[in-house]
Amino acid sequence: MDFHTALNSLIADLTPQPWDWTDGAGTRLRIIPEGLRQDPGDGVVEIQIVEAAHVQAVPDGPEYPMRSVDVPGLIAALNDRREWTTTDWGDTLTIRPEDDGMRLAYTVYGRDTTGQPADVDRTILVPEAQRMPLASALLRALDVARDWES
Repeated sequence: MDFHTALNSLIADLTPQPWDWTDGAGTRLRIIPEGLRQDPGDGVVEIQIVEAAHVQAVPDGPEYPMRSVDVPGLIAALNDRREWTTTDWGDTLTIRPEDDGMRLAYTVYGRDTTGQPADVDRTILVPEAQRMPLASALLRALDVARDWES
């Protein structure tokens, strides 16, 4: 491996890249590793759903911060096309088969569209054609999050 390839690999590991998918209604799903040093098992993969109706008010959140120890369960549920739920610090994430895809939903404590603290719900139907790309994106984000664990 030459110097430039090694440097590019290091920069790629240090610079978390998001995976984005947008549905026909304009709702965006983003998967991105947090990229902060954490204890083993505490690396974070951010899952963010921004509904088209909320883009102007809160374009970047709120997101569900999924700990690296929980991500394999979500990936397995996507692979097996089955329901799965996790809860951490009162925030909840669920995925379940629905129609021709998987419904991803979470409830997190954040700020509503008026800026007031509140439980915020987000949901998106991921079509069957995007189920495995989502699982792959989660696996890549998990690898990066684990690299940040000391």
